[in-house]
Amino acid sequence: MCITDPPLHVLIAGAGIVGLTLAQGCRQNGIRYTLFERDERKDERPQGWSLLLHWCLDALERTAGPEVVALLPGATVDPSMTRDEGKFVFLNLHTGIVRALIPPMKRRMRLHRQKLREALLTGVDMQPGKRLETYEKLADGQVRAHFADGTTATGSLLVGADGNNSAVRKCLTTEHELIDLGVNILGVVRRLTPEQSEEERIPQPDGRDSFTGIMHISWVVQDLVKDAVPTSTQERIAVMKERAQGFAEPMRNLIMDIPDDHPFVSYLTLRDWPCLPWDNDGGTVTLAGDACHPMTMFRGEGANHGILDAALLVDQLKRVRDGDVSQKEAIEAYEGEMRGRTAEAVLKSRRAALDGHVWEKITDDCPLLAARVPPATA
Repeated sequence: MCITDPPLHVLIAGAGIVGLTLAQGCRQNGIRYTLFERDERKDERPQGWSLLLHWCLDALERTAGPEVVALLPGATVDPSMTRDEGKFVFLNLHTGIVRALIPPMKRRMRLHRQKLREALLTGVDMQPGKRLETYEKLADGQVRAHFADGTTATGSLLVGADGNNSAVRKCLTTEHELIDLGVNILGVVRRLTPEQSEEERIPQPDGRDSFTGIMHISWVVQDLVKDAVPTSTQERIAVMKERAQGFAEPMRNLIMDIPDDHPFVSYLTLRDWPCLPWDNDGGTVTLAGDACHPMTMFRGEGANHGILDAALLVDQLKRVRDGDVSQKEAIEAYEGEMRGRTAEAVLKSRRAALDGHVWEKITDDCPLLAARVPPATA
C-alpha cells in the first residue's frame, strides 16, 4: 500500500461539463473534493447551444451516478424525441447535392449545454467567484491554489478543468497559447417554423410548433482585410448574407431571411492545442478537457474526450484512495493514456475543419466524414 501521500483532496478549477463530471465522480466514490468556478452565478455566461455525446455516454453514466443519469432525458435539445436517429448531412452549398449522409452512432444524445450543466450540478458543492491565478507546491507535498480575490485553498491535487484559456495550463507550460487555425465563424440563433426548417416535427406537449436552431457560416482567412470580421452586429449579418449569395435553396433563404436588426451574431476563430507536454509537479497538478486538448467541433468529439478524461481520472483516484498506487503513479497513468488519445484527436479535428472548407479534399476517408471510432478506454 502507498501511505506516504498527503490525504487525498482534489481541488477542481472550473465548473463546466468536465469539472462537474469529475466532481460527481469524486462525490460518488467518497473522494474529498472542492470545486471552484470563476463566475459569481451559474448563469453568468452563455454555456453554448448544444453538444453531442456518443461514445462517452457509458463513462458519463458510471461516473456521474444514477441521480444525474435520471435527469439526462430532460436535458436533451428535443425531449419529445425518445431516440436521436437523425443523419448528419454534408452537401455542396452551391448545388444542394448531398455529398454524404453520416448515419448516427449506435447510441447518442444531443444535449442542451445549460440543462446538462444543471443536471451535473445536482448535489455538488461549488464555490463561485473563484478565479484561479496561480498555485504553489508546499513542503509537505500538497498544492495551494491562489485566487484573484486573495483567498487560497490547499489540497493534494489541483485539476485544471478551466477550459480553452486555462489558467492552470498557463502555470504549467510556457507553450500554453492556443494555435490559430485561420478559420472564422459567424453564427445566429433563429426560431423557425416547421416549414422553414423543412423538418417534420413531433407535436410538442406545450403546443409550440416552432424550431430553434443555430446557423453558422465559416470561411478560411486568406486576406486579413477582406476576410476580417466586423465588430457591429449589423455588419456581421451583412457579411453572412454576402457569403450566402451563391448558396442553393433553402440554405440561401435561411441566411438571407435573418432580420437586419437581429440582436446578436456570435463570432468565433477556430483554435486548438494538441495536448503539448507539461510538468505535473510530481503528480500534484494536472489538466482535463478543453484545458489540455481544445479541438474544433468538426468531428463532434471534444466533449466526449473531456468526459472520458474525468471518468478515467476518477478511476485512477479510486486506486489512490484504496492505497493501490501513489498519487504520482496515478497521475502519470492518467496523463499517459489521455495524451495518446487526445493529441491525435485534436489533429484529426483540425484536419476535418480545414478539409471541410476545400471541396476537393472531401473524400470518404477524410477525418470530416470518417467514422468516429470509440477509444479503447471508453
